[in-house]
Amino acid sequence: MFVISLGDFDKIAQQLEGRHHQNYLGTAKTEFNNLVFTFKPFTGTEKEPVMLAEAWRDESLTRAAREALAAEYEDARRLWLDARYVREMKAAGIGAAELWTAYTQARQEMDRLFSSLDSTADTQWRSTVSRLVTAQEKALKEAAAWDRKGRTIIDVHNAHNYSNLSQREAFEKAGLDTAWEFGARSDYDGWGRSPLNQEVFNAVERQREHLRQVANLTGDHQA
Repeated sequence: MFVISLGDFDKIAQQLEGRHHQNYLGTAKTEFNNLVFTFKPFTGTEKEPVMLAEAWRDESLTRAAREALAAEYEDARRLWLDARYVREMKAAGIGAAELWTAYTQARQEMDRLFSSLDSTADTQWRSTVSRLVTAQEKALKEAAAWDRKGRTIIDVHNAHNYSNLSQREAFEKAGLDTAWEFGARSDYDGWGRSPLNQEVFNAVERQREHLRQVANLTGDHQA
């Protein structure tokens, strides 16, 4: 918003005729003498809104008119940045829902099989453990696949740190699921496991340690 005196409002409107951003729709003045600019929706594909430098040197414009035009272009740029963020987030999210579903289903199956061991008959123990191991490997694989997509999405978020939108707001506007899990950008670097894959790996280790303890105590199961 830009503060203006009552007498300058009409003068500024006349001086700025033909100088507005292409998405500009109009200007309204609030009861507190603030100018509020309205624009048609930005797509993020437009050229970055930048006020021409010669406008600052144009002697036909009053100082108030130049400052109002600068405020208009700043608002336009802010909306453009938000639109570009959402557009690129939407593109980065293509295929993510399927990967997240594959991961969550694999993780649920892994945890279900592990929990079922408490009520598994001795005659079915080895086969259930075998299925558990298979499920653990699948969960690790799907977590790694999700992390690869997650890195792409987090890269987009970090590239748009000048946007006023939070990551959650950008997700909602892009139609993405805010429940998806990500690590910090630094978690995806280096030679170690990626964030969700590391989380699953830790869970697998806890499950296998439990199986080893059971085997050691009973002496009749091999885990």
